[in-house]
Amino acid sequence: MNKDELIALAGQMSIDEYVYDEEWGYSTSEGPPSDLAYETARRFQDIQMLPVLMDLLEQTKRLEMKQYFYFMLGTIGMNTGDVRVADFLLERLAQETKPTLIVSILDELAKQERVHDATDIIQYVEDSRSAIRNSAIDALGSCRGALAEEALIRFITTSTDSFEIMSANFVLATIETERVIPHLLPLLDHPKGDVRHSALNAISELGDDSFLPMFIKGLEDRSVDVKAYALLGIAKHGDASSIQPVVKRLKTMLKRKRQIQSDDGLVALRFLNRYRQSDKTIPVLFDWIITKRWDVLFDEERQWLNKYRTSN
Repeated sequence: MNKDELIALAGQMSIDEYVYDEEWGYSTSEGPPSDLAYETARRFQDIQMLPVLMDLLEQTKRLEMKQYFYFMLGTIGMNTGDVRVADFLLERLAQETKPTLIVSILDELAKQERVHDATDIIQYVEDSRSAIRNSAIDALGSCRGALAEEALIRFITTSTDSFEIMSANFVLATIETERVIPHLLPLLDHPKGDVRHSALNAISELGDDSFLPMFIKGLEDRSVDVKAYALLGIAKHGDASSIQPVVKRLKTMLKRKRQIQSDDGLVALRFLNRYRQSDKTIPVLFDWIITKRWDVLFDEERQWLNKYRTSN
């Protein structure tokens, strides 16, 4: 796309209303122009557009148009992995002063495969504005190295906002270094379930089977989300010692029809299936579920059990 076409597309991204077709007398069913424009932009992967977008960002004064150009630029970087995008976004981060544009840039940095310098992002992790803090935390997920890691560790050990600690924990889970774990362990006793389950997830991603007792203990947590991440931890690190705790959790889940769809039952079934040859109570359990609890299962669980039944 050339400069004029990009400007036109950015203009369409601002039109949320459905288009009224005078000939047929009704609005189009394809969605508002903004949906179609965003869909077009999400497919961008032509690196020849980078200098054009960079020029547009230098020249444009309108805040809304800048946001759209940042979105296009970030999408190209995400789709191609071109490191020049992250470098240019970092340059712009040092120049922009309006909170909305700072958030836009941080959000686009979060989409990049790798951001080599976390310095300019870190300063916003402690910003007084929550939207900027949250976007900065997400952006650090694209960074690697001690600076990003230390900033996130400092944040989870000093912040009092449970939602933001949760976000930082999920980002730390992608850092892939075990030295984070000692800072996560105290959060397993946090009063908020969001913090506990995100800490448990990070420990599962970064740790090994030595943390299995924590995942088994998590099955007894009062938070449903903690129980869910405990199951995932057991699925990843568990052994035969986890069978009975998982059986107990699965039976509890199947006591009544569940209101909220989740994968917990499938995770439990698949884990137990690993041991069905060595533990004869597991086929008995599966048969009981099929004959007695079929009506409380989700469709995916029924499909899995049907495959199990036909393969035996």
